[in-house]
Amino acid sequence: MSPAALIRTLGPFFFEMRYFTYELIAAANDWIAQSKTAHRNAEKRLESVFKKYLRQLEPLERRISRSAWQFLRYGFGSKSLHDGRLLSLKVGDGLTYTPNGSSPFFLNRQHTAAIIEFLNYEQDLHYVFDFRGVSRFSGDLFVEKESYAKSLGDLYIYELTDAGKDRLRLGFLFASGGSIVVEFQRLVFRKKRIRRQYPVGNMYQ
Repeated sequence: MSPAALIRTLGPFFFEMRYFTYELIAAANDWIAQSKTAHRNAEKRLESVFKKYLRQLEPLERRISRSAWQFLRYGFGSKSLHDGRLLSLKVGDGLTYTPNGSSPFFLNRQHTAAIIEFLNYEQDLHYVFDFRGVSRFSGDLFVEKESYAKSLGDLYIYELTDAGKDRLRLGFLFASGGSIVVEFQRLVFRKKRIRRQYPVGNMYQ
């Protein structure tokens, strides 16, 4: 059973990408056994879905910061996180709490948050997605079976969608079929340039 099919079977316990599903991405990239006609049809579907995605994305501009909008709307190619790597993922009710016994963890004052960090493929940009007012989180990550490094692999695509009322949803889809989807109220987006002191090719050593 494919990762996406498993998610649908589990129903309300997981929620997935709305536009760029793994089945569509895999078919459009010819990662699966299929006829040439099926491949061409998948490419056409992906092109159509991308246009629909951009139409629903435009009204969301006013609900995120300018920097986040510039990245999510116009970040393509080297300005995107395509083929980027997940550095870290933190989610919980006490991301800013230090459990050293000096102060109580106030049970009735906590707010769920999530922080996701990525490194772009060229390894010269560090991205941080800091989600505030998280209401739902889904993560279906797994190590790629054929990965030499036994890693989660590269990020393929991401999408921002409306989640109703005052909430948004940002999903990340990996080439493996793994995904992260966060439903939230506010996104603090940060991008930092890194002064890489080694050739890009060294990443493969």
